[in-house]
Amino acid sequence: MNTAKFVGYLRWFSVCLSLLMSPFSWAQGSPSTGWLTSPDHDAVKLKLEVTGEFNPETRVLPALLTVQLKDEWKTYWRAPGEGGIPPRIDLASSKGIERINWHWPTPSEYYVQSIRTAGYKHQVTFPLEIVVSETTESAQLDAVFTLSSCTNICVLTDFPLQLNIDVNQLTPDSEQSFAFAQAMSQVPQPLRSAEVTRADYNADDQRLTFEVSRASGWDSPQLFVHSDDKQLNEVVFKLVQQTVSVDGKRLIASFKASHWLELPELVNRQVSITVNDDPFGAVYTTQLDRSNSTTTNEPLDTMTIWGALFAALLGGLILNMMPCVLPVLGIKVQSLIANSDASARQVRYQFLATAMGVISTFIVIGALLGLLKLSGVRISWGMQFQNPWFIAVLAFITLAFAINLFGLYQIRLPQWLNQWALKSQRSSLLGHFSQGVFATVLATPCTAPFLGTAVAFALGAPMYLLLLIFFGLGVGMALPWLSIAAFPQTRKLLPKPGPWLKWVKPIFGALLLATSAWLFTLLTPHWLKASSESTSAEQTSERPWQTLSFKTIHQAVTQGKVVFVDVTADWCITCKANKLGVLDQEPVYSALAAPDLIRMRGDWTVRNDYITDYLRAYGQYGVPYNRVYGPGAPEGIELPIILTSDAVMQAIKEARNE
Repeated sequence: MNTAKFVGYLRWFSVCLSLLMSPFSWAQGSPSTGWLTSPDHDAVKLKLEVTGEFNPETRVLPALLTVQLKDEWKTYWRAPGEGGIPPRIDLASSKGIERINWHWPTPSEYYVQSIRTAGYKHQVTFPLEIVVSETTESAQLDAVFTLSSCTNICVLTDFPLQLNIDVNQLTPDSEQSFAFAQAMSQVPQPLRSAEVTRADYNADDQRLTFEVSRASGWDSPQLFVHSDDKQLNEVVFKLVQQTVSVDGKRLIASFKASHWLELPELVNRQVSITVNDDPFGAVYTTQLDRSNSTTTNEPLDTMTIWGALFAALLGGLILNMMPCVLPVLGIKVQSLIANSDASARQVRYQFLATAMGVISTFIVIGALLGLLKLSGVRISWGMQFQNPWFIAVLAFITLAFAINLFGLYQIRLPQWLNQWALKSQRSSLLGHFSQGVFATVLATPCTAPFLGTAVAFALGAPMYLLLLIFFGLGVGMALPWLSIAAFPQTRKLLPKPGPWLKWVKPIFGALLLATSAWLFTLLTPHWLKASSESTSAEQTSERPWQTLSFKTIHQAVTQGKVVFVDVTADWCITCKANKLGVLDQEPVYSALAAPDLIRMRGDWTVRNDYITDYLRAYGQYGVPYNRVYGPGAPEGIELPIILTSDAVMQAIKEARNE
């Protein structure tokens, strides 16, 4: 054997030996870590490999980081949403590597315990660009890749990434280059087929509103927000509301911005909006304007506004049939019968005054709720009934009305209370106006069909729309009074006054007395209030109800069980009607006793922020609220405000996946 061949064999042997002895692996001139796993968490494995296509001018080497997740495990996007930690790489021990440019494929949205997150399931490939320093031809990647993966639990796993990169020895790998191109095609780009037509921020309620228009329309879009601004790194953008306009071409979404310490100024900051409407995926960077800045677009979809206003009118009208309001309406009709000799003009003025009392009270309630919202208070419909002082005052007022109807004024009540009760039966316009105020206040613990939709829209809308919707509620409730004011001759259709009237006042007095007694019972939870009692499990119909818990819901569903959630309050008349008329009646009563069904209750009688957050997660601002979860409906099935046996049974069947 000649010397040249011997030297050649020696070099070949040295190279093979160095490869065997090195902790780093190679594949056809393209370094790869091979598949990496963790003995502590076998649900995840990953691999880092480069394409070998090094660009000497930009010093960029394309690479692929592939993550595989078993079953229902998922990992997170660059902005994980309301929970989770995005993947990250620590290059601290690396040599000759300036940075890694990370590209993120379009994410999908996932909900865990009603918390929205953005990320990936099963498998995701991140295209990376490794930037090699100009001062070296041989770099060493010695990094730690940290990955958060979750199902009903979350695991944080560290993977060591080690590669030797000699830019002079790299050779392109066509398969890896093709895979890199495929991975880059999954990274959203600013496509021209859609555009951001609105992006503003309201500092008063920390709300961002976006509108993205697409000529071909939207199917099932998902919108995500993030920012590359370092000062916004720890800002969380929580989706509040997302709709597609009636023409199907405008995607409108609202996000609530929050920060664990102090929210920075967002106006004039740049944010990126990523839209996923499979197979459409695009990202747009835009600057946030102030919410009151002039735009060429309507702030909210016109049909949505008209729909909410119509719902407000219907909801307000139906409130007249609620048990708390009927006595006041009956008293009004009784006074009309008793004063049949009053002129049409008098009748018109009296009922107009009552209607104005209703409408103005709704406007005042709306304004107060709006101001509380701007101050950061968690607002809701009927929240005043969580205040013991309000309940106590209202209980005494209803008692005064009842005593007045019975004619028992020998009881010495405060003079101002006596006078107010007396005025309600006189011809003074102030007295009739007071009746409207009183009826409205009594109506607030009731939730009627359409009312929840209108209130939810109003409390999530700008102040002017909030007032408009509450004005609609007032007009709806005042319609019976306005109708008589417009057509006072309708009183001729009522029975003629006679001896029978002496029995009417005591009946209405008894109804108001019962209302007063009920209000006094609402003070009991406040007297007995303790932090451990406010959310304790309850006994209903001699059967236990578990305390409302997102965690328990998720655990039960993963075990194949059905969860029936009932959010209620002692002051909620509709809640009581649902319980007595549906939940305690067959076939629902027996269905709720099934061994695979968990009954869960949130008692909102006394203020409870956990229950408030649960309602907010579904865009709700009042009770009753019922939802059914199960293997067939892990995100839950929302039930109507006024329950029916058919609706409950059907929801349980669907949740059970039968």
